[in-house]
Amino acid sequence: MAATQTAEFVVVRPEQDLVASNLEPFHQTLQDLVKQGKVHLAIDLAKVGIIDSKGLAVFLMCHKSVSAAGGRLVVLTTDADFKHLFHVMRMDQHFTVAESL
Repeated sequence: MAATQTAEFVVVRPEQDLVASNLEPFHQTLQDLVKQGKVHLAIDLAKVGIIDSKGLAVFLMCHKSVSAAGGRLVVLTTDADFKHLFHVMRMDQHFTVAESL
């Protein structure tokens, strides 16, 4: 998993599907960043093919953590199915879903 810093955001780029069987490194990375005070996070889904319900829960937990610390979460995707998923689940009402920063 790659993470880079922009002027405002730390961009996290998971390199595998966000499903229950392999979520722990992704979740831990996000938790570590928040503990380090990096509370403006962008998650780039370019290399993700599938997100299951446990994966969606990690997005909500991350949003809650960064919001509590005064930050914000942005999810970056050009995938129409992911955009639809976040919209149907009403997650786009809690954090921004965009194609780019």
